[in-house]
Amino acid sequence: MQNSTVTRMFSFRAYLLFFIVSAAQIGVGGASFQRNLYKILEQDSWIAVLIAGLAAHIVVAAILSFLGKNPGSDLYDLHQDTFGKFAGALCSTVYMIYLMTIALTILRNYIEIIQTWMFPDIPTWFLSLFVLALMLYGILGGLRVIIGVALISVIVITSEIALFYYPIQYANWGYLLPVMEHPLSDMLKGAFSMSFTIVGFELLMFVYPFVSNKAKAAKYSHLAIAFTTLTYLIFTVTTLVYFSGEQLMHTIWPTLTLLKIVEFPLFERVEYITVSLYLIGILPNTMLYVWSAGRGLSKIIRIKERQAPVWIAAALFISSVWFTSHLEIERLNNFSGRFSVLMAFLYPLFICLVVTVKRAFTGPRKRRLT
Repeated sequence: MQNSTVTRMFSFRAYLLFFIVSAAQIGVGGASFQRNLYKILEQDSWIAVLIAGLAAHIVVAAILSFLGKNPGSDLYDLHQDTFGKFAGALCSTVYMIYLMTIALTILRNYIEIIQTWMFPDIPTWFLSLFVLALMLYGILGGLRVIIGVALISVIVITSEIALFYYPIQYANWGYLLPVMEHPLSDMLKGAFSMSFTIVGFELLMFVYPFVSNKAKAAKYSHLAIAFTTLTYLIFTVTTLVYFSGEQLMHTIWPTLTLLKIVEFPLFERVEYITVSLYLIGILPNTMLYVWSAGRGLSKIIRIKERQAPVWIAAALFISSVWFTSHLEIERLNNFSGRFSVLMAFLYPLFICLVVTVKRAFTGPRKRRLT
């Protein structure tokens, strides 16, 4: 009864899932993923983007499958119903740690970009405090405020894509040849390296109970996956045809470097504006991940739902100042990438299997009892 009451008070239409999933997927990872892809697949990097997008579609279909059978429950509720109180709380705790890890990775990567491109002398703690304060302000406003920020974020992302018109004028399309030179194993490895970049769709497991017209959830969720896949495909192809292989191997943030050639009469350093607007891109990321983790914390230790994001933000603030070098941040990125493969891609498939099997065995018995 509590779930249905919350849904009526804070529900939203299914078409907004397009903006939630798109904003959750496209963030700070879009600034640098091309370099790691090129190390594995070179000119075939764009194929790995399509494979990663296809994998995301499959996982989203599985997520919507088991959520559709439990329309009023999120992942934390399913943990309790499926595994029991103790084991369910343990599974929820592990997933909360994953959500906080991704939020920390997004936050620390953005701070590094700000310090490298714009303000090298500003300390990490100050930038972390600033971003987390904005994040908390949005979260405490409620889910609908977060969705509004996500909508603005998608508009900003679309505007950034339009700026790629300028580097495309200097493209060398021969850099894409020969096609499919690498074996399937390398392509799968390349798709694996994109795991941190393309995650965000798993947040459906927490926002789905608030969708009012759930029959259309699949349509807009898959449209969002298609949009983000196309966006990353444009990022990848533009990077491949603009940079030579040697240049790309030595470029940490290819997307930002691309925009250095863009000039307008009123301002020349467009990449500075892009870095600033990236804040709008990462805010819905961190808001959604911390909001989702906060719901789990409030259910596990029984604190008020408005207090949980504050405690999580405090933990993120303390953790963010531990990473002081680019090498440490790269290690965090690598760990988050492996963690996201397990928790965003494989774990939902496991939950789908468990829920389906349990429903097959318990369903007939419940019908006989009723």
